[in-house]
Amino acid sequence: MLGYVKAFKPEMKVKDYELYRGIYCSLCRALGRNYSPIAQLFLSYDFAFAAVLRLAAVENGCSFVKKSCPYNPAKKCMICQSRETLDFCSHAIIITVYYKILDNMHDRGVKSKLIAYLLYPVIWLMHKKAARFAPEIDTIIGESMKIQSDTEKKKDVCIDEAAHPSADALGKIFSLGFDGERKNSLYTLGYMVGRYVYILDAADDLEDDLKNGSFNPFKAEYNEIKNENMRKAFNQRVTGMLNLTQSNALDALDSFEKKRFEDILENIVLEGLTFSAEKVLKKYLSDTKDKNNYTVE
Repeated sequence: MLGYVKAFKPEMKVKDYELYRGIYCSLCRALGRNYSPIAQLFLSYDFAFAAVLRLAAVENGCSFVKKSCPYNPAKKCMICQSRETLDFCSHAIIITVYYKILDNMHDRGVKSKLIAYLLYPVIWLMHKKAARFAPEIDTIIGESMKIQSDTEKKKDVCIDEAAHPSADALGKIFSLGFDGERKNSLYTLGYMVGRYVYILDAADDLEDDLKNGSFNPFKAEYNEIKNENMRKAFNQRVTGMLNLTQSNALDALDSFEKKRFEDILENIVLEGLTFSAEKVLKKYLSDTKDKNNYTVE
């Protein structure tokens, strides 16, 4: 995931935001504890969402304690005590980053390649440990990346086919360890969130990909996007796809009993995803330069 899946702070209650930030900080600690402080650089709000979701779905309670931040001792934050879920998400982060670095090593961009080669020795060691603790996640992401690579080698790949591998992987990771209807709901939610992120990222990168020749599934429909009418048409096309995907994600979120954090999850899937989409797509509309000028921390 790429930083699009996070809460929209202006619409959150203070207590919910404190809990959300607490889970984010707890995941940061899990990365440092299980791997190293370097691993904390890979922390993202996307996987904080995964942690909130899995914590909301488990039967056991989720207790918090206040602790000082090791990087800012004057600041205290809520720390979640549910290590099993946090460790699960920390392993998923490292495995995801590892395969992303492998992919970047074959990227066209010189900068991406250079960074990937510099990071590879460190992340290789972390991945070796993560794959030992979470082999199912390693298999899911590894197979997904292979299918994604094979898909992108085809000609005129549609957005649905291109989005499927990463969406399917996220659905499997979200639902791993659950069963029955809850597993089905978590898979569908993960799939739809993964699809949303893929579509939004493809839309965000389209102009750059048209310039540098990189793969982008929207190229099949838009081999250029210069005039205002084309940009508005593209905005409407992507918005429609995102709205439908988000609606399916909300249906999946509503379809299983959440033991806790229901308001936080609804905020992320509804307001958070919407805000991320508006930030990306407003560049395709000439009259929306100052629209929704919020910052979300």
